Amino acid sequence: MNSGNMQKAVITILAVAVFSVSAQVKIACIGNSITYGYGLSDTSKRYPTVLRQLLGTTQYTVLNCGVNSLTMSKKGNLPYWTNGKLAQVFALQPAIVTIMLGTNDTKPMNWDSLGRGSQFKTDYLAMVDTLAAMASKPKIYVALPVPVYSNTIGAGWGIRDSVIQKEMPIIRQVAAERAGVVVIDAYTPLQGFPAYFAVDGVHPNAAGEDTIAHVFYRNIIATVHTVASDPSRSDCRIPRNVVPVFNGSNVSALFAGLKAGQRYEFRVFDARGSMTGKFSVDVSPSSQNTMRKTLAKAVGMRLVEVKKL
Repeated sequence: MNSGNMQKAVITILAVAVFSVSAQVKIACIGNSITYGYGLSDTSKRYPTVLRQLLGTTQYTVLNCGVNSLTMSKKGNLPYWTNGKLAQVFALQPAIVTIMLGTNDTKPMNWDSLGRGSQFKTDYLAMVDTLAAMASKPKIYVALPVPVYSNTIGAGWGIRDSVIQKEMPIIRQVAAERAGVVVIDAYTPLQGFPAYFAVDGVHPNAAGEDTIAHVFYRNIIATVHTVASDPSRSDCRIPRNVVPVFNGSNVSALFAGLKAGQRYEFRVFDARGSMTGKFSVDVSPSSQNTMRKTLAKAVGMRLVEVKKL
């Protein structure tokens, strides 16, 4: 190869490399110590890192914007607004932003003294509006915080599950008041798994972080259909319906909006994201009865993806 052709080849390779990086879908995960991965010695186990592995490292880049101890409330003891990574989020200009804040807002100094939720909602709406104003116009997901379990360490911090349960309807209200905002339920899949929070009752271990990653992943692929092009992951571009089923309940929701005479594929996943079953069904009473009996045998949380065949 002569020097001219070699130079052209190098330029072509560099151009392809630049294109592949710029074509990645950028995600920013805003949060507190649970997002940061407090207590995990292996940083690869943090849920933003696992989320990127699930989505595909060549198609997605995920920035962990979690910072320990921070609150959503601007008047909290350590607000994300002034101590977080909003500057990094704006520098990234992501296509997707996830927010999981609220755990530290449950402390008496941040909840009881700040209007018992009124300040939390006001500042949550302001956060969504601030992020939505970015030039990249990101898709925004607001996550219900994970449960808090009884533990002397967590209790010493003043973090309360009873208040998280009060925050959850507020977060749902925030999503309802802002068009296009999607709620991710990170609370329900981790109910009944205190062993995942055994260290202090607040911070999940690697299995808990893995569960969060899978829940985020399934919500993202259920609502974002224009991901980076990759034939091996074409399933991510198919619109899907993801329905949570707990202890066999909510089966009727699986069939809501499905058309008679059309066949569908139901894929059942456990709380950690492992597929436990795949079914080809039609919209009929017998199919509903079969799914009800099948899922009734499953103890705990299941996520069911519904896809038209």
